[in-house]
This record gives sequence, C-alpha cells and structure tokens, in this order.
Amino acid sequence: MSVDSSAAMAGASLSVALESVAAEDLFVLGRKATAARRARLGDRATFVRSRQLLATGAWRGPRDAAVSYIEEEDLAALGGWPVARDAGVGLLVGGRSVEAHRAAHADGARSLWRLAFRADEGEAARLSRIVELRRLVEAGLPIWGVLPTPDGEAQGLDTLRVIALCRLGLPAIAHVLVEVATLGPRLAQMSMGFGADEIFAPIVSERALRVGDNARNPSMTRKEAAIFIRGAGLVPCERLGGEELEEVAS
Repeated sequence: MSVDSSAAMAGASLSVALESVAAEDLFVLGRKATAARRARLGDRATFVRSRQLLATGAWRGPRDAAVSYIEEEDLAALGGWPVARDAGVGLLVGGRSVEAHRAAHADGARSLWRLAFRADEGEAARLSRIVELRRLVEAGLPIWGVLPTPDGEAQGLDTLRVIALCRLGLPAIAHVLVEVATLGPRLAQMSMGFGADEIFAPIVSERALRVGDNARNPSMTRKEAAIFIRGAGLVPCERLGGEELEEVAS
C-alpha cells in the first residue's frame, strides 16, 4: 500500500470517528469533553496577562505581561515572523498559514490556532476542518492551543458544540481557549463546561465601568478573571509563562 493510500485511509478513519462523536447529544458531548479536560488538566482553568504586537510595531497591553503575541494577519505589515521574534514575541495566533506557524515553532515560540466556524456552515465542512488540524498536529506541527473563532455572531448552543468537538477531536492539543471579545462573557464562561480551559482576554490592573462606549470592553482584572473561572466551577490559575501556573486564592 502506498504512503498516500495509507494517509487517505487514516484521514477517512478520523472523519468517521469524529462524525460518530458529533452525532451525540450536546450535553453528552459536554460531559465527555469535561471528562477529557479533567483527565488532561484536572479541574484547573487559566488566564494570563498578555500584550499584543500590532502591525504598526506598537504594543497593546501591560509591559510586564507574561506572554507577548502577534496575530498572524499582522505579520506581513510588520515585516514577517523574524521581526516579531526579534521584538520578543513568543506566541503566534492565527489559523491560515501553516508555514508561519512552522517558522514560529522553529524559533521556540508557541502556536495558538484559530479554528474558524460559522453557525450556518455544513457539518461536513466543519468536521473536515477539525480533522485537517488534527492531521497537521499528528504530522509534527506542535500546536499549543486551539481557539475556536466564530465567523460572524456566535450562536450559543452551536458554539458550545464546537468547543466540545475541539476538546474531543483534537486530543494532542493540550488547550482549548475561549475569546471573551468574540463570544461575550456569559457564553465564554459556559464554554468552560464544554471542554475549554483558558480565557483569551486582556487582563488589566484596573478597568473602567462597562457603561456607554465601554459597555463591550472585554478586559478583566485579575480578580474578575478568577471569579469568572470559579463561576464555571473550576479552580482559577494564572499562567506565569509557558506551563508554569499559580493558583489564585479565593
């Protein structure tokens, strides 16, 4: 049997297995995803103080952040990955260019893969995207975490289902993150009961009241992030860099 034939058979097997998982009731999926997260990470959930390198070369976020990242879409304007690396970026966020992620990994950076989804897309297209990412990982692309990202407005039950499928369908990826700015606080918190384990949101020292133009501000203080995680029934921990964690006392 040729290598191509073996790969095709393996891909078909993965698709069938994921289709079987996806056929489960949503709340069965949630229980299975929670069990998978617990087996991998216990009952911890995390947040991290981060700063973002923008396409202009300016930084957004605290100077003492534990993690510095760049969105993949900003690399070209900045001058490519080497420029971001030399500026101190240690995390690439995006889901379009495998080569950009390979370059980041070659320099010792971590990779957060944005998995795009739409509420009105066909089941086959969605599952094939998850299978494709799994095959990339199994072929040697060491993705640190997956960030399910809605294309358009996030729909509640559909989003929870995608979170659970990412946890169950991508067992080699340790972390499933939720972005507060795209999901909103309530849906992001609910997602932690469907396999997610980390908040992707600006963590700030102080935050203005969410009124008027500031009503949709996704920023959280460290205390708010801990309350958010406890509200999901998990133990809040702050990521200090890499996999080093510090539990946040109540």
